[in-house]
Order: sequence, then C-alpha cells, then structure tokens
Amino acid sequence: METPKYLQTLWNYKWLLAFGLVVSVVAAFFAGFTITNGQVESRAVKSYTASTTVLVTSPNDTLFQAQIPGQTIEEGVTAPEPLDLASATQIYAYLVSGMEIRTEVEASTGPLDEDTESITAIRRTTQPAGDERFPGSLKLPVLQIVGTAQTAERAEELSSTATDVFVDYVGDQQETKQIPPEDRVQLEVLGYGPAVADETSNPAIPIVVTGFAVFLGFVALAFVLAAIRSNRGKRGGRSRRRSRTTSPTGDGGRSTAEATGIEEIESTDDHQVLVGAGTRSD
Repeated sequence: METPKYLQTLWNYKWLLAFGLVVSVVAAFFAGFTITNGQVESRAVKSYTASTTVLVTSPNDTLFQAQIPGQTIEEGVTAPEPLDLASATQIYAYLVSGMEIRTEVEASTGPLDEDTESITAIRRTTQPAGDERFPGSLKLPVLQIVGTAQTAERAEELSSTATDVFVDYVGDQQETKQIPPEDRVQLEVLGYGPAVADETSNPAIPIVVTGFAVFLGFVALAFVLAAIRSNRGKRGGRSRRRSRTTSPTGDGGRSTAEATGIEEIESTDDHQVLVGAGTRSD
C-alpha cells in the first residue's frame, strides 16, 4: 500500500514539525500562565464574592415572642399597623446598589473598577445554605450585601464598607424624617461572610487554542516549503530536456542531419533530395 503524499511530506519535514511542537508548547504555556515574582500564576481572570447578611427588624419585633399580649385600645385611636419588612428589604437592595451608596463606598475604599468590581444586594429567598442563583419561595426580611472584586481582601472590604455605609444612611434618613425611635427600622448585622471564588472561564481554552494554532502554522509551513521545492525541481527538469534537444555549435558538434538520422545526398543535379535510410533520384 502506497503511503499518501501528504504523509510523505510531513515525514520529510519531521524536524521542522518537531521544532514547531516545542514552540507551540511554549506559546500555549505563556497563553495560559504568567510568571510573577518567581511563581507561576494562571492568566484566567479571577473573581471573588463576599457578602454581609443584615436582618431588617424593628423595636416591636415579635420574633422571640410566643404570643402577642392584649393591649388596651383607646377610643378614637386606631391600632398600629406593622409594615411588611420583607417588602421593604427588597427596596433596600436597590438602595444599596444605587449611586449614592457607591459614592460613599468609593470615598472610603477608592474608585471601583468598572469591569471587575461591583456592589450589589439581594433579599434572601432561601435558607442560609441556599444559593440565590436558584431563588426559593421565601420572602425574608434578610438583606445580603455583596461585594465583588479580583481579590478576596478587596471583595470583603467592599462588602463590609457598603454595609456600614448603608446602616449610616438609614440612620441619617430616620433622623432627617424625625421618625420616633420606637417606629424606626433597625438593621442588625448577622455576620460577615468570607470571600469565595466565583466560577470563571475554563483556563484550558486559551492554552489548547494557542498551542493548536501555532503547530498548525508549522504544518502549513512544511507544505509550503514542499511545494516550493517541487516547483523548482520541475523547472530544472524542463531546462535539461531543452538542452538535449537543442543542437550544439562549434567544433565537434553534430549536424542536424546526424542528430535526426537523416542522410544528406549530394547530387550534381539542381534537385537534392534528403532520404532517410536510402537514396532516390528523379
């Protein structure tokens, strides 16, 4: 079975392909990793998220009561109506994500990177171990203030600072509106969560793509060199064939009749006939 032509070409340039393999491995390595302070680090963009959990409550909260005691109702005065704190928590999430809170946070921690850093908040709809990427059906007066950054320390700083700024913001609003202390919303910090790494793009993708592209370039180079070499060989063959068919001149050269095997007949007659392998006279 005859070996395909393309395999023969690749085998003829095996050392070029071996060198290309080494270059592609090096290029793939630096496409996926970088060396910083003597340590190899992935080039994949890292992202960390830290969150602070805040309970939205009030002085008249009945969370730890088994029952609500009876109260004397004065004639002509309506009974106090508690507000839906779970609904208010959803509005607070928008306030935390707004420009006013962000401006105060940036004044304390420095400007946020538009591409990699953010401050946001969500109202919890699941149990503490639940993931809000898959919301539940609960409507809880629990606010989660989230900071996102490229490092764990920065993410935790953004989350805790945003929480402090928002708590102060709510207190200032209550003072400005002169809300009685017994009617004020209270924000109780339940805990500062550690930063966790978010899911990022697969770091192997740029490594594979770069390595394959570089090696494919060397394969293409091998075929180009083989084509150039083949064309030169064909042109050389044509030149040699032309030189054989062209009659030489000068001493020792053969005549056209000798080269073609045609015998020239001399005659006293004005008519001379060239006859191959014989003579003929008119």
